[in-house]
Amino acid sequence: MTILCSAHSRRQRAGRPRPVVARLTRHAALVVAPLLAAVLAAACKDTNVPLLTGPTQVASTTVGVQNAVTGLFSAARNDVGNYVTFMSTFSRDAANFTNTEPRYITEGMGLIPISNTDQFFSASIWDIEFRNAKFANQIIATLPSVTPAYSTADAATITGVVQTMKALQFMMLAETRDTLGVSVYSIDGGSTPQPVFCNKDVWKYIVALLDSGNAALQIAGSNPIPVILPPGFVSVSAMAAPSTSSGAFAAFNRALAGKAGLEYAYAIARQLGAGSAPSPTTSGAPDATALTRADSALHASALFNPAAITAPQAGGFTADPFGVYHSWSPQSGDQLNPINGIIGTLAVLWDMVVDADTVHDARWHAKFAVNPNAVQQLAFAPAASPYIYSYYPSVSTPIPIVRNEELTLVDAQIQLGLGNLAAATTLINTVHQQAGGFATPLVITAAYTNVRDALLKEQRISTLLEASGDRDISIRMYGMATVSDTTWDATSGPDAAAVISATAALGAKPVDLHTLVDPPPSTETDGRGGNYTLTCSP
Repeated sequence: MTILCSAHSRRQRAGRPRPVVARLTRHAALVVAPLLAAVLAAACKDTNVPLLTGPTQVASTTVGVQNAVTGLFSAARNDVGNYVTFMSTFSRDAANFTNTEPRYITEGMGLIPISNTDQFFSASIWDIEFRNAKFANQIIATLPSVTPAYSTADAATITGVVQTMKALQFMMLAETRDTLGVSVYSIDGGSTPQPVFCNKDVWKYIVALLDSGNAALQIAGSNPIPVILPPGFVSVSAMAAPSTSSGAFAAFNRALAGKAGLEYAYAIARQLGAGSAPSPTTSGAPDATALTRADSALHASALFNPAAITAPQAGGFTADPFGVYHSWSPQSGDQLNPINGIIGTLAVLWDMVVDADTVHDARWHAKFAVNPNAVQQLAFAPAASPYIYSYYPSVSTPIPIVRNEELTLVDAQIQLGLGNLAAATTLINTVHQQAGGFATPLVITAAYTNVRDALLKEQRISTLLEASGDRDISIRMYGMATVSDTTWDATSGPDAAAVISATAALGAKPVDLHTLVDPPPSTETDGRGGNYTLTCSP
């Protein structure tokens, strides 16, 4: 059963451009378990329940905190549809070929620069994440004054949970903006815009935030989680810690820390530039200390269990002991799975299809289907294959945040960065065989570029259209934009027809911009008097 106090969560749908300053709603959205339904239905009348997009205060009661926490989890989903769609388009895996909005193709697939003034790509993953982070701060600030008082363990548990979700919001910002930077302290109040930090410093902040959340969860130990979490978090809803125990929320925290640490290591290398940044032919020098810490975090998570990986079953994602998911439902006022809502126009690109083993791979057979619809955006339609991603078959199908299969490939990336090619190859083959259903392992020559390319291939079909953005992130980390994003450079194969069609539509042969990042909206610059200068630590 799903209870919701307002239509706040209906406001945003994947693919709908919206203003940077979101329209405020009257009450916070609630998605709670049946046993709290009556209590929380009454709580919806409480005027102290904050506006999620303009929070003012959190009621100093246990019901008020429950209300706020479930509202935070609900609001954390609001941009997931855009995130999944945009990141998959940047990586040339799938794109929304809808006649109502050509910018999905022209901007998303690198035909024209993304405008930071049209409030489409640039504004679609921005303000809500900052507001959610501010709301997280307010929840934590309220805990000492709650009546009846929380125990030390309960307060620490809620703090750790909320800090982890706050970090997840900043991960979305960092992953969509990359080297364009993020202002990580602008949520703390004040009218003066705070500095915009370099990618490296943003990831340093996220890693530290996750570590802080984990420390709070460790203080709580095996304390049961005193708030109800959404159904997609069932695998981590039993207790605070330790992270190695099934059911511990700390396992989710450490899984995110493993991924964040990987991105931090490569952000350091890329900021250092020549010699340290990877290129299509060189490994670069990702920071070994950050990679080692990321590896330790990942191995400390009960969600990371390569031996438990299995081939996907038909019918879409379901909750499992080694995954955490955004959940959706058709209940009144709740959010529907946003990718299901555009599945008729969200075509898989030829670039992805030619990279997959469509004959033998179990992942292909479980997750993809022939597109029953004619592809729209006729000028660019030849870039679309005849297939759609069918693994979100209903409005209630969950969207993964982290999964064991994904985390195994993240660990392969960590091992690759550390130069442990044999370990990376073993992890790649674990996914290839157990998720892909292949009887024999891949034969990968022990060279950096060979292992990297095999990893990218497995990652692509394993994580397509999930809320991890892994392939787009990897293309950037490895400096592979001009090698991986080449739709409009094609002179042979299926995309050659796409180039001809686009040339006719544009009046000139297209230039592929290899777009991989989403610029901040113009309001971010306007609020700084036109000055958007990055602040970078040494």
